[in-house]
Amino acid sequence: MVKPYIVKFISSKSDVGKTRIASSVVSILKSRGYVVGVVKHCSQGIDIEDKDSHIYLRSGADFVVASSRDIGIVYYSKWVDSLQHVIAYIDTPIIIVEGFKESSIGDTVVVSENIKEALTIDTEHKAIAYVIKELGEELNQISNNVYTLSDTEKLSNLIEEKALSYIYSQLPQINCGYCGFNTCIELALAYAKGLARDCPMKTNTKVIVNNKEIELNPFVKRILKSIILGFIGELKGVPKERKNVIIKIEDEIIG
Repeated sequence: MVKPYIVKFISSKSDVGKTRIASSVVSILKSRGYVVGVVKHCSQGIDIEDKDSHIYLRSGADFVVASSRDIGIVYYSKWVDSLQHVIAYIDTPIIIVEGFKESSIGDTVVVSENIKEALTIDTEHKAIAYVIKELGEELNQISNNVYTLSDTEKLSNLIEEKALSYIYSQLPQINCGYCGFNTCIELALAYAKGLARDCPMKTNTKVIVNNKEIELNPFVKRILKSIILGFIGELKGVPKERKNVIIKIEDEIIG
């Protein structure tokens, strides 16, 4: 299964424009046809009428989850206030996150008043970009992409590029065409826009000969899996719940 591309918007304090810039990016990505989910971390708790969450809904996000230490906006009874837990509820190829500064998951965009403040925030995250309200002489201290609050189009271009590259990196990159697209790059774009399912070559059915994995097309994988499971189903002592099956042929030359 292809993992989603995740990018976090973080800052050291509130009211510096995180919601504004992140929701604008969501709106732009949606206008380009991408499927986008949103996670908003509410460190001070969730107000049922939370205006920021509504902003993301109005921006066109396909799925919005607000998370706090007490409850998730989906009102799940045993909520865990961690990004890893929250993203399990979102089935979109791109996820925009506001907050969860302490999490190491995904890429990071630092939003701050000035360069000095940004550098104090970005001690561990290695941000892909910075959004600065006031650009000053300290600009040369940051070599990465630096934007203002009005540069949402440019920031969206960067995030779009990062997302497609991340999705493509998970594909076999052999351009087999079994997915219906000519190249894996085309599949990555279609997947990000909700126009394609997972790569048919990415399954857990494998054939390994002399420690080398042999590429199998989807038809062969289905047949091989059906035959093996059919044989196993007729054997005694095989657990009903089977997480993995390994068949080995050793100590002789085959073929």
